[in-house]
Amino acid sequence: MPELDLILAPALAPDDLIGLELHFLDAIAARQTAPVLLIYASPGRCISIGRYHLFGAAPAHSENGISVIRRLTGGRVAGAGQGWLGLALIAPTRTALLMEDAAPVKKLKPEQIMNRYARGILTGLRALGIDCFYPGRDAITFKQREIAMCTFETDAAGAMLFEAAIAHNRGMEELVHDLERIDPDGALSCRMYDAASATKVVRELARDVSFDELAGAIASGYRSSLGQTRRRELTAIESAQAQHRGDALANSNSMHRPVAGASPTLRNRIASQLGAIEAAVALKADRTIEAVRLSGDFIANSPAIAQLESELRGHPLDLASVSHAVAKTFGDNETDNFFLGAGELSNLVRLIAGVN
Repeated sequence: MPELDLILAPALAPDDLIGLELHFLDAIAARQTAPVLLIYASPGRCISIGRYHLFGAAPAHSENGISVIRRLTGGRVAGAGQGWLGLALIAPTRTALLMEDAAPVKKLKPEQIMNRYARGILTGLRALGIDCFYPGRDAITFKQREIAMCTFETDAAGAMLFEAAIAHNRGMEELVHDLERIDPDGALSCRMYDAASATKVVRELARDVSFDELAGAIASGYRSSLGQTRRRELTAIESAQAQHRGDALANSNSMHRPVAGASPTLRNRIASQLGAIEAAVALKADRTIEAVRLSGDFIANSPAIAQLESELRGHPLDLASVSHAVAKTFGDNETDNFFLGAGELSNLVRLIAGVN
């Protein structure tokens, strides 16, 4: 099993976080750096939106004193910044850290990957006295109240980024109010949370909990589930790369994904397992597909989304063509492509084709 570096960062700027993740994905895929478990907190009031959300001010924006940060991973809107503990686990492949009986694990489904990498959080919170569970999809709960959210991405080189947001002393009920301030038109979908459906660490323990205590418990949980970790600090090169790459991404707006070419001809939207998913389709004069953009609350590896959108171009917008493109992208068990949040792949086909 590869050695796992543990880095604690109690005051990591959000833009630096994204830059650091990009650096680690490249360095770890190239085996220049050991896999990393980064446990961090960020200053300020923040909202973390997923890679595939549509929000005109992304990838980084501040309004009404609230910053909006776009993750490298997909999934729902989540809490970030003050009051939240963040976790980023980066490995050269999505199963590199998973071993059973001293042998590599068999090929795991994407939802099983989430389950395995969430176990360190469960173990850490249980050690503090919060007997939480991972019931599936993207949420970790305590007494059916959401206390953490997780997601993951694999890049073109196969490197994995697993992320989690843990409600430390602010929770999803506060996030709802922040969303109302920066997104009054409801472009970002989010269910209505209250004390009956969401909770946080300090509420359940009925006391203050420091960053060091919570981060230490989570780190110990990952030592139990993944093996020994080696505590270290960020190197000077890593800190410089974090700032440089974070600033470059924020200035490029490269993750704000408009439909190429003409304005969308069709917009189709469905309720999904995580919230909502939309397909915007631009058609040429001959009614073939010029461009497609998928957006919303889903978890998928970004190379697969780019592949699917490429496969659809130039083909008719009908069930047969869309089904072929979806099956070619996600239906091959030999690839690591994944799409979570739509349920059966047939739901994704019908969404893009506009068939109810």
